Amino acid sequence: MKSALSLIAALAASPAFAGVEEVVDAHILPGYAAFEASAAGLRKIAAADCTPDAVRPAWNDTFDAWMAVSHLKFGPIEQDGASVIVAFWPDERSATPKALARLIADQDPIIDTATGTAQISVAARGIYALEYLLYDPQFDQAGDYGCALTQALTADLATIAARVDQDWQDGYAETMRTAGAAGNQTYLSDKEATQALFTALLAGLDFDVEQRLTRPLGTFDRPRPNRAEAWRSGRSQRNIVLSLQALADLAWHLTDGTAPITDAAMTRAIELAEGLDDPILAGVDDPSKRLKIEIVQQAVTTAYDAVLGEIGASLGVSAGFNSADGD
Repeated sequence: MKSALSLIAALAASPAFAGVEEVVDAHILPGYAAFEASAAGLRKIAAADCTPDAVRPAWNDTFDAWMAVSHLKFGPIEQDGASVIVAFWPDERSATPKALARLIADQDPIIDTATGTAQISVAARGIYALEYLLYDPQFDQAGDYGCALTQALTADLATIAARVDQDWQDGYAETMRTAGAAGNQTYLSDKEATQALFTALLAGLDFDVEQRLTRPLGTFDRPRPNRAEAWRSGRSQRNIVLSLQALADLAWHLTDGTAPITDAAMTRAIELAEGLDDPILAGVDDPSKRLKIEIVQQAVTTAYDAVLGEIGASLGVSAGFNSADGD
């Protein structure tokens, strides 16, 4: 049986994986269609009943759908900063609660129209702003304006989701499928489209390590549980699992299922994340539970290295490639 190193060496000499069309048709288009449908449902529910108890289930469904595509930070989601609007996190300076509190204190009528809502602070829009309105006690007494704000933000989110989904269907999917064809000014070669997907895969894993895990871990002497993603709604662990599942799916389609080292590393990371039994990563403050979270962190890092070594070798990407550099 070949060792991992010999297998990677063999892959380095083989042609690049040709999974762009499969990723578009089996991963990207279904993902954005689900996000659009869930956001539309959220908007409808909030319009009928804006109370937190009524809106929370649909909000969670929408968050789940976003996690399936949140790593795809290219294409239509880049337009007008939509990716940041949908998901303004990490929020280093607590800009979201401050912006929401100002709107509520001023009873600002800017949210009375879709055009007005689209002009408010990015920090006060999207999934995380809604989390504050639905789960944070400081907004329990927001009254009629809080209701109107919830309705405005869910409508705004649905509009963005619909536009991005439509843009993929109407043109960007074909732009990726025809990479390298005459007249395609976005992707001058098939390799450029493949590189964009590879970059999304690496960047997604890096985000899981550096933001979803390292931030709440902090240091042993100073853990930061309140820096965990979506802890107010109890989604911190869930988001890690959903992200890893989405990234594993991307890797699978990108390689036509022929990247065994990556597949094994991703499977292990997912299993360990599922086994945490720590919805808000509160265990970062407990030595025995903290170790389990650190093991997940290490497993995701191993998956990153597997992607870089196995898939990256096949694509001809150097070991020094930095996903944060873009495609």
